[in-house]
Amino acid sequence: MAKLNTIDSLKNLSEKTVIVRGDLDVPVKNGEVTSNYRLSKLAVTIRHLLQLNARVVVLGHKGRPDSEFQDDLSLMPVRFELGKLLGMHIKFAHLPNSRNSIRYMEDSEVLMLENLRFYPEETSKNSKTRAGLIAELGELGDYYVNDAFATYRKGASTIELAKMFDKPLAGVQMKHEIAKLDVLKNEIKSPYVAVIGGAKMDTKIDILKYLIKKADVILLGGAMAYTFLSAQGIEVGDSKVEKDQIKEAKAILKEAKAKGVEILLPVDHIAGKEFSPDTNKVEVDTQHIPAGLIGLDIGERTIANYLETIKGAKTILWNGPMGVFEWENFGRGTEAIGEFIGLSASDDAYKVAGGGDTIAAMETWKINMKNYDHVSTGGGAMMKYIAGQKMPAIELLYPSK
Repeated sequence: MAKLNTIDSLKNLSEKTVIVRGDLDVPVKNGEVTSNYRLSKLAVTIRHLLQLNARVVVLGHKGRPDSEFQDDLSLMPVRFELGKLLGMHIKFAHLPNSRNSIRYMEDSEVLMLENLRFYPEETSKNSKTRAGLIAELGELGDYYVNDAFATYRKGASTIELAKMFDKPLAGVQMKHEIAKLDVLKNEIKSPYVAVIGGAKMDTKIDILKYLIKKADVILLGGAMAYTFLSAQGIEVGDSKVEKDQIKEAKAILKEAKAKGVEILLPVDHIAGKEFSPDTNKVEVDTQHIPAGLIGLDIGERTIANYLETIKGAKTILWNGPMGVFEWENFGRGTEAIGEFIGLSASDDAYKVAGGGDTIAAMETWKINMKNYDHVSTGGGAMMKYIAGQKMPAIELLYPSK
């Protein structure tokens, strides 16, 4: 593949305006950012540009507002958190009124624009409509940098804006993501063990189908495991089951068996009578969960089975928690798996984790990310990339043929 266009090629940027598409969709509670991992990665790119005296305009989105202002989805708290990371004041403006704010910036200043998804044009299916939203940014910017690996969907700020520049560039984190995931995609060492969890199965179907072709063993956890157990006729009590995915689960299990790929499911559980952080922890020592109980984490025998499998792996991918990790009584499975991958798996194993919930779980349970070869800022984006699916925003960062 052609060499990625990156900001490494930039020199003195005095009096130059650089438009940076960042991943600003971070969790906020009571007006405070609760996980700044993605912002800390974006900050590396911004610092690099500031050292070159650039005027940096940061844009991005948060959540899925109904194309109108929503106070709880404003990027104002994100602005303050990024400012803390950079140790500087960040200016703030709304896109329709940003022309003068951008035009009169000084060297080494940073301006953040309000949530782009407050404007329906950002996510419109019509490319001309999308282009209209960001026309003035294309006129006012000298360079365009995409550092939002996790934002892979088509949008005005990721597609049309990039196309307004002769050579859109990858930021530091984007370059790093691609390099690390290329190893996972192209230099697989066997045994390859994939640990896949999380709440919803429908978001994991594509990656599971891909992994059946590449992995040796797939370990399933989280709520999605109950759908797979149910597909095998195993009673799961009142646990969350995506009934519309039962057929898909059966097909995946059948295909895995045909290709000699082992899919391991929980053999015991930690359950509760209610879906609440205050519910009492109930140990279920069988694969079947009795009626009236909800599976909320994997049990100790499952943990032991999974750790034994991971121990001999040479390639390890982790995406998604094993249970409701946010609740103290139901985070043991996620903590044990995450900690073991980082500290106790083979020294020469290539270890990658990713996804918003995975990162949140690592932060919650203080799992050291430095023990991994890579922790991706993207979940769905990471899966799409390693599966070789089309990602137009990233393809634009390579030289045109």
